[in-house]
Amino acid sequence: MLNRKAKRRMNEHPLIKILNKHPEYTRLVDALKKGEGSAAVFGLGEAVRPHIAAGLLCHTGKTVLIITANESSAARIQQDMAAFTDRAYHLPARELPLGAKGIAASAGLTARRLEPLCALLNGENIAVAVSAEALIQRMTPPAAIAQCMRTVSAGDRTEPRELLAALINAGYERVDMCEGKGQVCLRGGYLDVFPISMANPVRIEFFDDEIDTMRTYDAVSQRSIENIDRCVIPPATEMPLTKEARTRGMRALRKTEGMKEEYDRLSEGGIPLGLEMLMPLFYPEAFITDYLPEGAIILIDEPQRVEESAKLAFTTHLDRVGSYIHEGTALPEQAELICQPSHILQSLDTPYTAMLFALTRTYGLIKPKCLFRFETRPMAKYIGNTPALAADIESWKRGGSTVMIYAGAHAKRIGDMLGDEGVTIGIAEALTRDIISGEQLIVGQSIARGFEYPELRLAVISECELYGTESRRSASSSKKKPKLAFSELSVGDLVVHELHGIGRFVGVVTLQVAGVSRDYLHLVYAGGDKLYVPTDQLDRVQKYIGGDETTAHLSHLGTGEWQRTVNKTRESVKKLAFDLVKLYGDRLHRKGHAFPPDTAWQKRLEESFPYQETPDQLTSIAEIKKDMESDRVMDRLLCGDVGYGKTEVALRAAFKAVTDSKQVAFLVPTTILAQQHYNTLAARFSGFPVNVALLSRFNTPSEEARVIDGLKKGTIDVVVGTHKLLSKSVQFKDLGLLIIDEEQRFGVGHKEQIKEMRKDIDALTLSATPIPRTLHMSMTGIRDMSVIETPPEQRYPVQTYVMEYSEAVAREAIMKELGRGGQVFFVYNNVRGMETFAEKLKQLVPEARIAYAHGQMGERQLERTMLDFMEQQYDVLLCSTIIESGLDIPNVNTIIIYDADKMGLAQLYQLRGRVGRGARLGYAYLTFMRDKVLSDIAEKRLSAIREFTQFGAGFKIAMRDLEIRGAGNVLGREQHGHMQKVGYDMYVKLLNEAVGEIEGRPVQKTLNTTVEADADAYVPDDYIDKDNRMTLYQRLAELTGKEEADRLADELREIYGEPPQEVKNLLEIALIKRLASKAGFERVRVDKKGAELDFADKKYLDNPALFAEMERRKNTCRLDASKKLSVQIGFDGKNASANLHSLENFLLALS
Repeated sequence: MLNRKAKRRMNEHPLIKILNKHPEYTRLVDALKKGEGSAAVFGLGEAVRPHIAAGLLCHTGKTVLIITANESSAARIQQDMAAFTDRAYHLPARELPLGAKGIAASAGLTARRLEPLCALLNGENIAVAVSAEALIQRMTPPAAIAQCMRTVSAGDRTEPRELLAALINAGYERVDMCEGKGQVCLRGGYLDVFPISMANPVRIEFFDDEIDTMRTYDAVSQRSIENIDRCVIPPATEMPLTKEARTRGMRALRKTEGMKEEYDRLSEGGIPLGLEMLMPLFYPEAFITDYLPEGAIILIDEPQRVEESAKLAFTTHLDRVGSYIHEGTALPEQAELICQPSHILQSLDTPYTAMLFALTRTYGLIKPKCLFRFETRPMAKYIGNTPALAADIESWKRGGSTVMIYAGAHAKRIGDMLGDEGVTIGIAEALTRDIISGEQLIVGQSIARGFEYPELRLAVISECELYGTESRRSASSSKKKPKLAFSELSVGDLVVHELHGIGRFVGVVTLQVAGVSRDYLHLVYAGGDKLYVPTDQLDRVQKYIGGDETTAHLSHLGTGEWQRTVNKTRESVKKLAFDLVKLYGDRLHRKGHAFPPDTAWQKRLEESFPYQETPDQLTSIAEIKKDMESDRVMDRLLCGDVGYGKTEVALRAAFKAVTDSKQVAFLVPTTILAQQHYNTLAARFSGFPVNVALLSRFNTPSEEARVIDGLKKGTIDVVVGTHKLLSKSVQFKDLGLLIIDEEQRFGVGHKEQIKEMRKDIDALTLSATPIPRTLHMSMTGIRDMSVIETPPEQRYPVQTYVMEYSEAVAREAIMKELGRGGQVFFVYNNVRGMETFAEKLKQLVPEARIAYAHGQMGERQLERTMLDFMEQQYDVLLCSTIIESGLDIPNVNTIIIYDADKMGLAQLYQLRGRVGRGARLGYAYLTFMRDKVLSDIAEKRLSAIREFTQFGAGFKIAMRDLEIRGAGNVLGREQHGHMQKVGYDMYVKLLNEAVGEIEGRPVQKTLNTTVEADADAYVPDDYIDKDNRMTLYQRLAELTGKEEADRLADELREIYGEPPQEVKNLLEIALIKRLASKAGFERVRVDKKGAELDFADKKYLDNPALFAEMERRKNTCRLDASKKLSVQIGFDGKNASANLHSLENFLLALS
């Protein structure tokens, strides 16, 4: 067996191996191995440093800490190193605003910080890149983190509740169903935990106090993946609490004013939010250097710059603490969260330290004992200049140099382009062998940046030099989410029963009727009337979704009132349905233009895309092209989260239309967005014979006339525009494709015009937050839908904070972003008070250049302001929600939203999507006024946005928003009134029935079969607690057949253990109900003697399988028509439970 080191040597990257031929590099490796430093290393260019750092990690076998001036360069070094080793980490600086009490923050940053710390504590040799600020930030002592790391193995003895308590102390949150990182859940003999270091959660099964088995499982489906023997569970917080720390902290807090809430929470055994900000009260001083093993290599990237950045972070922190203490929201001890820079920098002077310099210079705090000098060069840029690249390759060839071109997915294309220039060069999909001296090769792998080592005669070129953008390895396809479903039912919710109307769900009760126990949904109606619905009839009950719950009236049972409401709605819906069917029906029957297959031009355009397409992007592109190539008019909705690459997909569809001599209209909701899309299209189509124009209110009259004339004559191929495109003066010579971005932003009038426009031409709608009707129609097949769920690589979820507004927090957030060279959006949605607020902001942050923009400004002024901001003339843009429509400025990575509680959920979601669009972490601060009591609806909105801190939450948000605000804006006032009376699901059902009637296809009504069985069928309290039962009942109500029933039984076994007989009966009854309904039986009765099945109609007798099965069972089975046409079967089972199984077999034979 090969040991780990030998294996690693075999898997060493060829560009790392070749460093061993560099004499100065081998001298440096020896010096650092033997501890002969500290060393000064001169001549290392920016692109070379990560390469050298990765080499030192591989060749010394030691841990490497790389210290750099700021966060962006630390992240950059880690990303560059990742091409050479999978052991490179970035420890981001901790970011928690000091003055925000009870702050809710998304957990992404904590997980990213804990990952390298746990690897170090596990004794792994890794490389960690940190900024100067992260270096001087105080941390929990390693011993405390190590104490809270749990290693659990099969066969270990431990009390389940003891393990649960330990995990809660380690920062895990106890929940009912473990689905997200940092959660834990205990049910009977099972403990589920989602370690923040793992991709999947772990299910630990106990036999008494012994761990019997452990397995990973899928968080979405809750199904097992594979068995494991051992699992390391790191803490879920950076500051887990040991017993001593809790005692020490409580002692300090008891004497501290304004900390009663935190003290009470601790004394109850909980952990208050944002406790890391009180670290000095709980733990002695420790820093990242305390986590390093003995003899770890420390690389300081430009020490002067590191020292300056550390001093700046230190003084800024002291200023912040001072202003917070003045405000009364911080404690003096919080000043100790950051250490004096000189103290920690001097401690870096070790025999294993190397200082990296681009030029020859000295550094006062650390005196070098040995010097090393490298000669390296940055690689030239060849963007679009293949002749220059070919000339350089020939020149290197003549000088005997090795040339490696790491071209990623573009390898073949680069080879062809160089071939056209007369340079023949080999291509390898992947390079696993050593590099041969003097060879020239194109490799289908990626590295971040190119570089040149003249001493090694080595030139390395990356996609960055070829295309001007860094390589992005393809993102793995994300798990497809389960079918979109409306929210789970919880106690107190309003529900709609198809036959009885709107009631309130009070809970699940187990009732005994005629000696048989069954579970029932307990509903309360007007006047306190009660209704008990058997859980196998849950398909008749839906959660009420129709806007404000306070306006919904509970129905009166037994009065006919509900039926009258339904009938009234049915009539009203018919008219709406008639219009809908006419519009969408016409499209289906109308022949459209069939575009030809892709041309060579199309391939060239697609290959010039500098990034790797995500799998979902490729699927969507294929679906859209298929639609365009058919002769049916396309009407496709493309849903993808903000910044997931919908524009690139649309742009390829547009190009396809243009290559067939058709025109394309790209319709967007705002002028600024039009400008941006125009810039993107013009840039992507440059070098191709495509004429792109812009039509918006920013055009001068002469420009507008020129564009309108060009569209009429056909000289303009693609036009990007706002609703101006819809005016009568705009006529196209031959329009072939309409692309609509952010459809939900257009008004009703414009939507009608769009509707007319897209009758005859292919239409593609892009949206990150689909409006409910569009969403529903897509699902019911009236419109096709493509979904992009895979985030582009190098994108982190936006770090989201929901907190009270304070000037100190606003200043800190702005200064932090300016410190990393970024820009800030400050959303203040009060146009009247904006100028005054801008003045206030200027006084608060005099260092920042602040501009403001809103929709009521003069056109030119607004355009100028926005363009200046895009060109980085300003640091902060104070603006109204004008920015929510798809605006894309990669340099803006912080957004502060004032009075976030006053905004709709879809709006907050869109706004938050404006940041974090580059490879940098984005921050969103959703603030509300201090001491303000939030309205119920605002509270719901903020907690929802807090929950959805992951990517791809647009769908859930649209659904949640539909619940909160209702779908009035979609249906018009009259229809909305009806929808409120009957609820969304019932309304959609009536609409579908009306559509079916108009189209002349009767809607297939499923029989509502009732099953009466003399067998106990319920879920005992000790099997699944009441809170989690509703999910099971909903699954049972949606069963489609035997396979699904078996799958559900397996899941129950896996999650909760072997189901008791009562639960097995419940499964049998649900399956029998479904099978009997398909076979045409409306009522089924089962007892210990046998079963009786009543037909709903004699037409169901026309079933050969029925008579074949009856013939097979002729001694025990007969038809009976004495009272009602029915089948009677005698069973020899001992009881009704056994007979349920026999009846299931009978019904399966009929299907």
